[in-house]
Amino acid sequence: MPVELAPRNKRGLTLTSPLIAGSGAIGYADSWPPGVTPALFGAVVTGPITLRAQRGAAPPRLAEITAGFALDAGDHNPGYHRVLRDHDAAWRRLGVPVIVALGQSRPEDWARLAQHLEEESGAAGLELAMPPFAGRAEAGTWVAAVRRAATLPLLIKLSAASAEMLAETCVEAGADALVIGGGTPAVGRAVGPEGQGRDALWIEGAAGGPVAFPFTLQALRAVAALELQVPLVAAGGVTRLDDTRRYLGEGASAVQLRSLCWIDPARVAAIAEALGPLPSAIEEDSS
Repeated sequence: MPVELAPRNKRGLTLTSPLIAGSGAIGYADSWPPGVTPALFGAVVTGPITLRAQRGAAPPRLAEITAGFALDAGDHNPGYHRVLRDHDAAWRRLGVPVIVALGQSRPEDWARLAQHLEEESGAAGLELAMPPFAGRAEAGTWVAAVRRAATLPLLIKLSAASAEMLAETCVEAGADALVIGGGTPAVGRAVGPEGQGRDALWIEGAAGGPVAFPFTLQALRAVAALELQVPLVAAGGVTRLDDTRRYLGEGASAVQLRSLCWIDPARVAAIAEALGPLPSAIEEDSS
C-alpha cells in the first residue's frame, strides 16, 4: 500500500513501501550489500552532504557497546558538487525516490544547499538532521530558512532526546514529515590502527543497533501523542520484523533501516517481503 510522506506538499513524496534505507546505509545509493536492492525500499536516504568537502571524525569512528555500537562519523563527504557529478544520474534512474541528507554540522549552509539540490539534482526530498544542541528558536529558524529556499518535501530528523520538545516547532516552520530516532549519546572503547594499548580510544557518538530501539519507541509515542498531522518515520534499532511492526503500530508511517542492511541483509529482504503487497508471506519473525 502506498505511503505518502508529504501530503501537504504540492510535489508529494509517495513510497510504494513503508521501508526506507536510512541515511548512509547505502552511501549515496551506490553501496549495496549483497542481496539488498532498491526494490526492497520505498525510498533511500543518502549519506549526509555539505556545500563544501568536509573531513569526518578521525578514525576509528565506531566502537562496540552492549547491544549495539557508538558511531561518530562527523559528516565526512566530498561536497555537493562532486556528489551530484558522480551520483545524480544514477539517482534519476534508481526507480525509487532518493532523499538527500543535509550534513548536520553546517546548519548555516542548509538553505543554500537545499536551493542547489532543488535546481540541480534529481532528489525527491531532503532530510535535515537537527543538531543535538538545537533549541526551539534555532530549530524554527533553520527549518523555515530551508522551507523558503526549496519546495522539495522536507523531512526533519529529531533525536530521541529532543523529538518531543522540537516536533511542533519544526512542523510549524514547514516540515512535511518528522523522522524520529537516533542521536542517543553513547560511549564505547575502540582500538586504533596500531592495535591495543596506547592506541585504544574512547568513541563518543550516537548509539546504533538494538540499543537504540527503546529510545526511539518512547520518542515516537510521545510525538504521535501530539497529533501534529504530519507523517512520522521511525529510525533506529530495528533488528527484526516485529520491531518494524511495533513502530508502524505506534504511529509511524514508515521505518528506516541502517546497520541491519550490512549486519543481516537477508533479514532486510524478509522484512521487505512481509511489508510488501503479500504481507502473508511472512506471518511472524520468530527469531
